[in-house]
Amino acid sequence: MAKILLLFLYIPFACVPLYAQQKVEDTQDCEQVTKTALEQLVPIFQKNDFENLESVLNTIQSTCGENELTERLRILCTLIEKKPTDSIIGNYILKGHKNTLEVRWKSSADKNYAQIYTEHKTVFNFIPLRHTIDSLTKIKALALLNSPYYELNELERPIVLLLADHVDEIYQVRHEKVPKSAYRNKSSNGISFYAGAELPLTSMYPLFKTSPTFGIFFSSRLSNPVLVELGMKIRFNNKENNEFEYLLHNEVEVTSSEYSVNLGGTVGYKVFDNNKIIVSPKIGLFWDMTETGVGRLTTTHYTDEYGDPYEEESVQMYHINTMRTTVALAAMHHLSGKTYIGLEAAYHYVPYHWDKHLLTRMQYNYGSLQLFFRF
Repeated sequence: MAKILLLFLYIPFACVPLYAQQKVEDTQDCEQVTKTALEQLVPIFQKNDFENLESVLNTIQSTCGENELTERLRILCTLIEKKPTDSIIGNYILKGHKNTLEVRWKSSADKNYAQIYTEHKTVFNFIPLRHTIDSLTKIKALALLNSPYYELNELERPIVLLLADHVDEIYQVRHEKVPKSAYRNKSSNGISFYAGAELPLTSMYPLFKTSPTFGIFFSSRLSNPVLVELGMKIRFNNKENNEFEYLLHNEVEVTSSEYSVNLGGTVGYKVFDNNKIIVSPKIGLFWDMTETGVGRLTTTHYTDEYGDPYEEESVQMYHINTMRTTVALAAMHHLSGKTYIGLEAAYHYVPYHWDKHLLTRMQYNYGSLQLFFRF
């Protein structure tokens, strides 16, 4: 029994050298992979060969994990390609890479930089201080700051100043708090309320003339380049001359419509975002149901538990059913916190003739202008 107890006591301590050895091996692998990758990165980054650059960064990340260098270079690539940067810059700030780079620049400026690096290799992710990749980072960041072809927003500018090693300028303009706040405000989903008007675009069969519309949509986070909205819109149809013929069980009913309901969503892409103003074109698809006021009375006969017959009457309502395709352009302005005000102009194609019960020809092409608030 005593031998068994000794064996169980020995096992944990026996594993310690194995764990320590594995950790040393992982560190050595990371250092070697980083050294090889840096040799490849310099010429690739000089030529802006972003496809091969991403491949090398993935190699580093697969062995060493995500670090400041991999995200720093990805930010520069995204900026140079003029792609949305909110998500990647927000990740860089929230994971503390910003502070890591500040320490790196400060240590590089020290006259004993070589000794500092030798004593703290893991802190600097096995990238020697004053390495060529750092010089290229500063050169490209300065080019972005001075180029007339790049307009940096209030989230991007402080980060690019940091990449260029102009740390003092960041604190002089005091932009640091704004990007963090802006990212947090845009990193959660929202709800949007719409109100506006819809009208036929041509004079051919303009059955539903200018009519008020209202909508409510659940909206995806604004930090993503792709914006998604799901919800419903209701149009209160103008009652002026909106009578139409509807075929119901071989009988023609002359009726009118009080409202139309749309259920569906839109997908948009941000083409402009400076944290104050966001512009996005979008497309949408909706199920469109137009109320007709036409119904059929049905009587159902039943027998109760005592064998006595009874009947129940119900009305089955009929609607014009079709699909609505939307192409729109939306612009919104930040007010405060998560609140935005915006305007959306849209074109709608609504093929009412899909419903074979509808006998009257209706306008297919509509335009709308809507004011909306996002919270």
